[in-house]
Amino acid sequence: MNLTLLLSLATAALVAAFLITSPQAAANATAPFALAGEATGRLDPDPAARYHPLPATMSERAGQRLRLRDVERLLKRHPDHPSLLRERAYLRAKRGEIDASEADFARALQVAGSDTFLRRHVLWSQGWARFDSGRDQAALHAWKEAVDLHGGIPFWWPYTAALAEWRQGRRQEAVALYEQAVAGMPEYGTERGFAERTAHWPESQFAVASAVFTAWQASKRAAQP
Repeated sequence: MNLTLLLSLATAALVAAFLITSPQAAANATAPFALAGEATGRLDPDPAARYHPLPATMSERAGQRLRLRDVERLLKRHPDHPSLLRERAYLRAKRGEIDASEADFARALQVAGSDTFLRRHVLWSQGWARFDSGRDQAALHAWKEAVDLHGGIPFWWPYTAALAEWRQGRRQEAVALYEQAVAGMPEYGTERGFAERTAHWPESQFAVASAVFTAWQASKRAAQP
């Protein structure tokens, strides 16, 4: 079986899983290790923040093309499924189709209705789609909406918001947010932990995260007597 077929089947199975997992069941599930870390009492779990990276054996562009094909095929059968609309919205943003992406995100939120789990899932992804396309303030707006719906401090908020703050020139705010992330998940404060937690990140996200991490390290050294 060739790699293209394998990826196609894996993508279809991954997206189809959204169709059979109830929001309550998903809310009770454990978030993927690469995303959740070992959250302490300072930060809260959030299984709505789910992401499945593309296989490293295929280029990002090729993987996105195949995943989009599979998602659109599933959308023909389930045209108003919020997770499928969210997935297409994210992929469209990565392809530079910003208006189409925002339309899909808006539709996903509409059909999600009052389901806070699904709304958080959509808003978290919308934030990343906006960040990846250089719309940092709009990304923060989506992420803050997700945080408000969560009701606590989800584990992903501090280090995620730090990236958008950093890229907008608010360096002190970014470092303070990263400090909050380290307080809740100490592994983010070590070279090895940072490398492990960001291993699946696209280069554009990793570059900003690395800059924030380096600045945070410098702030800790400067604070030493």
